[in-house]
Amino acid sequence: MTTTRTRTLTLAPAAGGAAGGVRPLDALYVVGALMLAAEAAVHVQQYAAIVHAVRWIGPLFLANAAASIVAAAGLAYERTRPLAALAGIAISTSALAGLVLSYGPGFLGWVEGGWRTALTVALVSELGAVLALAAGLAGAALLIDSADHALERDADHLETAGQAA
Repeated sequence: MTTTRTRTLTLAPAAGGAAGGVRPLDALYVVGALMLAAEAAVHVQQYAAIVHAVRWIGPLFLANAAASIVAAAGLAYERTRPLAALAGIAISTSALAGLVLSYGPGFLGWVEGGWRTALTVALVSELGAVLALAAGLAGAALLIDSADHALERDADHLETAGQAA
């Protein structure tokens, strides 16, 4: 007897969820999107206030802001969510690496000096995005694995029931 299995897994609630609630996995993606939006905002603000005239660094700040917004928007759609989460992790990790380098040997000629509120916002939003999006992807992977095991168990049960009949 041949058993055909299909796998369907929904990570986003349909039109507001069953009772209008947000599931924990969805909440991680919402937090990730908010962190990416904050990262974009601080990069635009710092571009306008400080780095607009710095070769390479200024355009990279704007590129980070644009990429962060695109990734945050991608998190809103189930089909693009995994790719958007990976992109968000890569964007935020790159920004963190640039920040670390700017306090050490410098990054593309930019050496950071001192500490200001915008750096705290950047650090919190970038770390928050990485952690929330990585947790969301890990949770989705666990759900898929759990769903696969349940499908295998159900298929085995059906096959055993079919043989007994």
